[in-house]
This record gives sequence, structure tokens and C-alpha cells, in this order.
Amino acid sequence: CLFLFFQCDNAKGLKAFYDAIKYGPNHLMVFGGVCATVTSIIAESLKGWNLVQLSFAATTPELADKKKYPYFFRTVPSDNAVNPAILKLLKYYQWKRVGTLTQDVQRFSEVRNDLTGVLYGEDIEISDTESFSNDPCTSVKKLKGNDVRIILGQFDEEMAVKVFCCAYDEEMYGSKYQWIIPGWYENVWWESWINSSQCLSKNLLAAMEGYIGVDFEPLSSKMIKTISGRTPQQYEKEYNAKRGDGQSSKFHGYAYDGIWVIAKTLQRAMKYLNATNKYQKIEDFNYTNHKLGKIFLDAMNETNFFGVTGQVVFRNGERMGTIKFTQFQERKEVKVGEYNAVADTLEIINNSIRFQGLEPPKDKTIIQEELRKISLPLYSILSALTILGMIMASAFLFFNIKNRNQKLIKMSSPYMNNLIILGGMLSYASIFLFGLDGSFVSEKTFETLCTVRTWILTVGYTTAFGAMFAKTWRVHAIFKNVKMKKKIIKDQKLLVIVGGMLLIDLCILICWQVVDPLRRTVEKYNMEVCP
Repeated sequence: CLFLFFQCDNAKGLKAFYDAIKYGPNHLMVFGGVCATVTSIIAESLKGWNLVQLSFAATTPELADKKKYPYFFRTVPSDNAVNPAILKLLKYYQWKRVGTLTQDVQRFSEVRNDLTGVLYGEDIEISDTESFSNDPCTSVKKLKGNDVRIILGQFDEEMAVKVFCCAYDEEMYGSKYQWIIPGWYENVWWESWINSSQCLSKNLLAAMEGYIGVDFEPLSSKMIKTISGRTPQQYEKEYNAKRGDGQSSKFHGYAYDGIWVIAKTLQRAMKYLNATNKYQKIEDFNYTNHKLGKIFLDAMNETNFFGVTGQVVFRNGERMGTIKFTQFQERKEVKVGEYNAVADTLEIINNSIRFQGLEPPKDKTIIQEELRKISLPLYSILSALTILGMIMASAFLFFNIKNRNQKLIKMSSPYMNNLIILGGMLSYASIFLFGLDGSFVSEKTFETLCTVRTWILTVGYTTAFGAMFAKTWRVHAIFKNVKMKKKIIKDQKLLVIVGGMLLIDLCILICWQVVDPLRRTVEKYNMEVCP
């Protein structure tokens, strides 16, 4: 009842198919289709023959087009099936900014294009999209220039060696970067291509360390019985025993489940015919019987059972399978998690993922604007010294006022001394205000503070210096008198001199405030690495 099809040559494949249709018995279904070119040609023509095709190895995304291939199903997930899994992984580690690096091959370009659609609307930015034909170094350099830290790659093993060599040269590996690439490469794949690169083996392995591979799971890891009565582990053991020394294929589990899909499909079709039309059987099928062809198609769409590759369910002919995540750790790939497409859940195996740093890489360079501020300990020390200075000045002021009528104090001009002390205390007070920066006060208060501290320091300095200058001038005026005549210059005159100096200061300060008042400005410094 089945036409088994495994041919990869276009001419031979088409001839075998049409010979089977023309000369062979009526086939109920087509089972197989490995190579994309032949499979797509045959799948496109199946509607005219009312034949349902089930493939276990054709992963090309092109075959997901149900308008073009309405009778095509596959038990193996398509190459695009990894994209929802990648989305889940990105969300799990809160990576919201990624870049893509794609080899210029249709297979990889289709996956990249689908990924763009999957990420659209999910608050994840594709900050850079790079592609290459033979030399990926220019593209890798552009990714680094755009500060891409999470790289989603689509390329084969040969190009993967070149990519990681370029990544090593550009230092795009280690704790700051995470590479996510296809997981279907052969075991120790790099050894086959290392000689074709200009990279040392140790350098290549250093750049590869920690990359995450994404691929479909060949067999389910769940230890429960499948539709056949065996667990996936029992099936694998029996398969290996019967295979002997023959080469293993990662599609064998999907082929096995495919046979069960066909068996269950025919069983459902027979039950449907028995319930609705007792005079028609599946043996009555022919290539022009559209009704039976539609029954087979609907029966296959209803497939839902647990097989050796996991839950077998179709959505628009596409297998909703299990996607595994592996990580390259110390020259070997270790399974670190899996994504269940049916339940849309991601499971990360405990403590299995090893990042190069203490935590997962950040998805970009985080730029934090930090206000440069005066050191609080330094401000505290200077404030304490200022307080001591003000206490000492207050003590001198108290002593001067209390003893102002004593002869020695009276002869030293106590009023001028008091002005010097008061000017000093105002200057001391300005220290507190100059230490208050943007970390202590608001922007609006800071502008007012700029003006106030300038006035206080100016007035304080002029008062102290003016009083001292006036006393010095009086001594000068008395002793420059060569005739040594008695000359009296009273404190009131000295106060006028100090007042005149303050008046000049006040005029300048008022004009300054009116014409060009002080404003708060922000000065940008060069970026620094956070310690």
C-alpha cells in the first residue's frame, strides 16, 4: 500500500515515482523523501494523484508552504522549528538585543528570514544582520562594531571553523559573548576543517568554548512507554542491536514513528469508512478517488500519540517536535536543555549551562550615566575642620567683645578685629555650600546654591581682607608722617573704607546676577570601564 521513496537524483527519483504510479499497484500513500529538490517536486504534484506523502528526513523550510504542498507531512521538525526554541532561550536569559550571521545559502537564509518573523513583536531587537559567502571576517568585525553580544549563526561546519577563527581574532568570545549556532554538526566536526583555516587548534577551541547548538531531538529522553509498548531507551537498544556495525542515522526514530503515523492514519480511515459507508473500503482507493484521498488527509491531520521521538502531533502538516540545546564544554557537546513545541515550554537542565563569566553575558554594553560627586568622607573631614575653625573664630569673637574696653584690646581696634572674624566665619560657611553638589541637592536648588555661595565667599573675603587692609593703611598713614605730628584716624573712617570695598563688590555681583546669572551645566566625560 506504500510507495517507499528515498531517491536523491532528480531524474531517477521522478522516473521511479511515475513508474510506480503507471505500472505498479494503487499506492495509498508515499513514505519518504530525503533530499529537498526531489521531495519538493513530487510533493507539489501529489494533489493531482490524491496521495498523502509522509517524510521522515526532509527538513527544508520550503515544504512548509501548505498552499503549494497541501498533501505533504513530515515526522521530523523543519529547520525553522528551532526558531521558537531560540525565542524561548532568549527570553529565558532576558536577551533583548541580538545579531545574526548567515551563510549565503538558501537553506540558512530561509531559517534566518523565519527567525526575523518569530522575533517580530517579541520586544527583541535584531540590531545587525550580516551574511557572507566565503570569508566571514568582515561580517564578524561589523557585528563587533555594532556591539552585538548575542550572535545567532546559520552556517555549515566548514564555515563554522572560519567564523570562530575570526571571532578569536576579534576577541568575540569569552564572558561577554554568546554564540548560538546549528546543533546538527557531526561529532568533533572542527577536526575535519581545521587544516583549511589559518587558525591554531587551541585558538579555535578557545573561541568555540561555550557556544550553544540548537537541533531537533533524535529520540525522546522521557522514560515512558510509547505507542509501540517500548520506551525510547528500549527502542534505541533494540535498534542498535539490529543495526550492528551499520552506520546510524539520526532520522531512524522519525522513520519508525512515521510507520506508526501511517498505520494509525489507515486505522482511523477504516473506522471512519465502517461508520459512515460500509460498502466502501480503503482497498477501493484509486488516484481519482478524491473522497478517499480527503479522508486519508484528515485522518493524518488528527495524529496524536507518544512515539520514540516524543509527542507526534501535526500543525498544518508540520511536526511539533522537541528541540534540544547542547553546549560546547571542554571539547565535547553536553545537552543542557530542551524545548517542547507542543507545550511551548523550555526546560534547562540544572547547573548544566556553563557561562564563561559569573553570569550570562549581557546583550549589549550597558552605559550608566553616573554623576561625579565630591567624596563624602572627604567632605565630612573638611566640614569637621571647618566647624572647628568656626568654633575657634566664635571664641575669638567672644573674647574680643568681652574685653573690648581693656587697654591692649582697645588699642588693636576691636571693631576691625570683629569684622575680620566675621569675614572669616562667612568664608568658612562657604565651604559647606561648595561641598554640596548634585548628589545632595536638586537641579533647581543647585543653581540657587551657586549664586549664594559666590556671594557669601566674596562678601566674607572682602570683609576680612578689607578690615585688615584698613588697619594696615592706618598704621601706614600714621608712620609716613615725617614731622611726627599727632594724627588720629578713627575706626569710623576705617569702616567707611571697608564699606566702600563691599559696595564695589555688591555692584559687580548685582550686575553679574542681572546680566549673566550662574546656570547649572553638565559636563560629559569620556566613558570609563566599570570596575
